[in-house]
Amino acid sequence: MITTVIFDFDGTLADTNQLVINSFKHTYNEFCMECDEEHVLSTFGEPLMETMNRDFSGHNIEEVLKCYRDYQLKRFNDEVYLYDNVLETLKSLQEKNIKMAIVTSRMKQSTLDAIKYLNIDSYFDVVVTADDTVNHKPHKEPLLKAINELNSSASETYYVGDSKFDMECAINAKAIPVLVGWQKNSDELAKKYEVKYVLKNMLDLIKII
Repeated sequence: MITTVIFDFDGTLADTNQLVINSFKHTYNEFCMECDEEHVLSTFGEPLMETMNRDFSGHNIEEVLKCYRDYQLKRFNDEVYLYDNVLETLKSLQEKNIKMAIVTSRMKQSTLDAIKYLNIDSYFDVVVTADDTVNHKPHKEPLLKAINELNSSASETYYVGDSKFDMECAINAKAIPVLVGWQKNSDELAKKYEVKYVLKNMLDLIKII
């Protein structure tokens, strides 16, 4: 029996893909570096600090982060939207007394600001971000932290995400991975991780519960 559903944020609940890509392009350009879009896509789900420390190792990381965040902050409210039927799904899950949380590699304040702006903050009892754990996805720690705070068990928990980091995190925590099917590599990920549940629309989540 499923009692708990935990969601990733970027690429799962909200379409932030193009904004993130554009933010990276802007930052690479500002620091006179070439931007490989495929590489940027491969980092989706990874904590921003890890990406920046690796890819901008020869630069002042605080300056790099400020450049990225300033660009994104100015555009977030105009360019980020919930995916189709996310709000309807959250309402339905709440009515069914399903416990819900977010586990994301996004930083704390930007996550809280985002879910408040999108009017979905009231649906989540727990929000675990990159600031809240020592280890990050695909390590099991962030997901187990949310599960424990919800007084749930991994075997009764769906973790809904869009990236390899999400699928591996769910598997490592012994939760049940659920893959959203609207990213271009969804079929590849479903096959690689043998994911039983792939959502074509967020409302499919209600059906499988």
